[in-house]
Amino acid sequence: MLRTFTSEMIRFRRTGLVGAGIMAAFTVLVTTLTFVGFDESAGPGPGGGGRALPGATDLAAVDGLMSGLASAATMIGIVALALFAISVARDFERGTIRQLLVGEPRRALVLGGKILALLSVVVAGVTVSAIIGMAAAFALAPVAGVSTAAWTTGAAVSAALSTTVNVMVATVVWGLAGAVLAMVTRSASAAITVGIGYLLVGEPLLQLVWDTSSDWLVSGTLSTFTDGGTAPVSYVQSATLLALYAAAFVTATFLLFQRRDITD
Repeated sequence: MLRTFTSEMIRFRRTGLVGAGIMAAFTVLVTTLTFVGFDESAGPGPGGGGRALPGATDLAAVDGLMSGLASAATMIGIVALALFAISVARDFERGTIRQLLVGEPRRALVLGGKILALLSVVVAGVTVSAIIGMAAAFALAPVAGVSTAAWTTGAAVSAALSTTVNVMVATVVWGLAGAVLAMVTRSASAAITVGIGYLLVGEPLLQLVWDTSSDWLVSGTLSTFTDGGTAPVSYVQSATLLALYAAAFVTATFLLFQRRDITD
């Protein structure tokens, strides 16, 4: 698996760097919009999932430092979905999966090394995004007239770490969803289209017939988890549900890869 991991890191380094850069760019963009356009009566913010733009009081709180990263979580997740889909589907589209399995016939090790490499890229991308997001928040706070006194306390450090980990976990689940979609479709474009279509169209349509669907379906659960829980669904419940989703995605991806013919 180590050889596969190293190979995937080398093969995917350029796309991974681009993906991490896009994650950071989204974080800076949303952070800028949050601090420049905050308003107590604002509607849904740029983060999706009905998140409202925080007001000046919210931004000055201990968790205000990471408000940009939290609001950009869905965008970052979509980037992760695309990265996983591209990496998994590309080998089928180009036919390189045959060469990979000639060098290492144990399919589980091949896919395991690929998934670990992608997880490393996602973790690095979210970490960089968090650091750049914090720097952007400190730079924009004086312009927006937001006090940064609470941001330098121990509680703020704890809140920043918690938000970063939550976004990181949610981003990993987004990526695993992209992997299973790519394994099913064997097409990066199809997997990305299905993933984004489900987010923008699928769940909203389900909400028309099932009012509480957003509390339990993938996208809604991811938003609930990054928000630290809601009144209907606690943080622990959303974390448990996400773990089940992640396990299902991983299991399905490995089973499909093990059982499906790769010569067609």
